[in-house]
Amino acid sequence: MLLTVFLIGLLGSSLAGFSDNVPAQPIVTEYDHSAKIVIDPNNVPAGADRVHIAAKELNDLTGNRFEEGYDFPFNAAVPFYYYPQLTDGKFHVFVIKYGRSNDDGVEWSKNSAETHYLHSDSSRFSLSLMSRAWPMAKDRCIDEGKRLAVITGQKSNEMVKKLLIANNRAEAWIGLYDSHYNDDNAKTTWAWVDNSPFKYSKFEYGAQVEKSELRSAVAAMNKGGEWETLSPNQKLPFVCEVGPTVKVKQAEARVGLTEADMQM
Repeated sequence: MLLTVFLIGLLGSSLAGFSDNVPAQPIVTEYDHSAKIVIDPNNVPAGADRVHIAAKELNDLTGNRFEEGYDFPFNAAVPFYYYPQLTDGKFHVFVIKYGRSNDDGVEWSKNSAETHYLHSDSSRFSLSLMSRAWPMAKDRCIDEGKRLAVITGQKSNEMVKKLLIANNRAEAWIGLYDSHYNDDNAKTTWAWVDNSPFKYSKFEYGAQVEKSELRSAVAAMNKGGEWETLSPNQKLPFVCEVGPTVKVKQAEARVGLTEADMQM
């Protein structure tokens, strides 16, 4: 019986051909108009001599379809590739598959799972030099089809910091607010305007981040890259960001402080 099971197992593994392989998701870093795609050579099936990479643009006029993509020769010593001609200011996902040459042409593996949406860096954030109260800045970004900047990691924090330095501005609004500033909960709950999880923070030393009050209900970034907690009534420049949709839905984006709230 054990021998039979063993033989069946060997037979099953032999039937799993090259085309049954499912590549692991690659690691993607986007640049201006291009992306760097990094794969793990240890996950490449034996015999593979090429990699095919295809990109899909979120809210593309073609209906979120993958482009034809590009073939690249596989070399385990150089396991990264540059995908060209991406539209900056748009979000993209990628899939990869591996190819093996044979007498009939090229045999392909299955596609990998789609990578997470990433954004080309060049026009993701923009700094408005006009000073506005936080609610007005938030609405202004929405009117432009954007949102106040949502910062979920060190990379995006550095991008906004560089904007402030380049424009010689001491501070600017970002899209972070305390959702409990005007209710009976004395403890803050920080939230982003697009409801992204609040995991990364860069509050400056001494900022009021625990006690919920109007005078510290929203956040601004200073040119040192640290976040200040301020009153939404103050008027500052503000940073807008192209969000994961072409135009932010007002029902989803108009959260947090409003003009009416400011009068309370």
